[in-house]
Amino acid sequence: MVSQFDRPPSGLSVWMIRGPRGAFRWTAYVLAVTSFAAAVPSPLYPVYEHQFEFTAGVLGLVFAAYTPGVLLMLFLVAPQAERRGRRRMLAIGMMLTALGALVFALAPGVTWLAMARFISGLAVGATTSVATAAMSDLEPNRDAHHVARVAVAANFGGFAIGVALSGLTVQFGPWPTHLVYFLPVAASVLGLLAVSVTPETAPDIGVKLPYRIQGVSVPPQILRPFWVATGGIAACYSIYGFFAALVPSYVRTVLMDPHASAVGLVVASMFGMAAITQLATAQIRDRRALLVGFPLMIFTLVGLVLILPYASWTFIFPVSAGLGIAVGLTFMGSVTLVDRVAPDAARGETLAGFYSAGYMALAVPTIGIAEVSERVGLADAGILFGSVLALVVCLMYVAILRTPTPPGGGGRRRNDPTGPA
Repeated sequence: MVSQFDRPPSGLSVWMIRGPRGAFRWTAYVLAVTSFAAAVPSPLYPVYEHQFEFTAGVLGLVFAAYTPGVLLMLFLVAPQAERRGRRRMLAIGMMLTALGALVFALAPGVTWLAMARFISGLAVGATTSVATAAMSDLEPNRDAHHVARVAVAANFGGFAIGVALSGLTVQFGPWPTHLVYFLPVAASVLGLLAVSVTPETAPDIGVKLPYRIQGVSVPPQILRPFWVATGGIAACYSIYGFFAALVPSYVRTVLMDPHASAVGLVVASMFGMAAITQLATAQIRDRRALLVGFPLMIFTLVGLVLILPYASWTFIFPVSAGLGIAVGLTFMGSVTLVDRVAPDAARGETLAGFYSAGYMALAVPTIGIAEVSERVGLADAGILFGSVLALVVCLMYVAILRTPTPPGGGGRRRNDPTGPA
């Protein structure tokens, strides 16, 4: 039986997809939905910690359950999209997104929270690489740099909107741990509709190919720029995990603000500025973006460490926004650099190693903050991990200064695999 996701789009596509970038934008929306859904529980984690009476260490493990879900899909399932259909894989991602939200809404205990978080990771793993590949084919000018910018902005922007709307809904709506999950379910339904009307872009659809597990390999000629880019994405995901694990509990317990909207707005200020940076700095690319992003990241991490002991609202928003700009620049520099240097023949293997390093880096500060905070307190745990991160980023910056990357930096069009666009 032929699925609706295997047939050419018709009907609604005429109404929904308008202009040369219509399908591209809807695919970016699908990518944003998974980040949006992953962000929605963030203001609620301290509530769950109190409601289900578990420790901060357990909360860290719940948060980190996201990572194995992402990696499982990224390596075992997403590679099948090229022959089974990208639209089908994106539809699975939307269904998993809705399922994760429903499990969160109905969770009776901590095990269910971990399961919901794991399902959210599955959704992200099914969507991220597949949506980005589809966007590359749907972008009218095949502008790889534009695709990278929009994909990263969709991820960070989706998270910022999700955490902000979640905080407002939890604070001002009824049934705080249930109603909020209607948001990602509704967004996923619209995402399914978007998938159903966008063109199929998989190159090997219908071809009988053996089952493939995504491998990881890096051609020797790009090892040095690959490690520069990987250091950038690892730093960004480490800060993402550090910030998302620290700030919700810090606002509630140290700043003594029980309002979920306050948590949402602080977290959204960081991720929102990261998204805006992608769209506002189109001319600052790969190495240049890293050389600007890393010093700013060091400066804002030091600023965050310095303000944590004082439990003051005065600097939390400026520091969060500055950290978002730094992460936005560094992430964009890393993605555009690895995109430019990865040869087409080993593109999948190179990007798999690149993104898996980032997702593994996400788990370390998440679990670490939770475990250490039980022993020394949340502010001191934040100071410790923030200081370590600042030192690591400083070492990475020195390594980048000492490591040359291939000349260019203007991105690469997919129809010109030999050099920069």
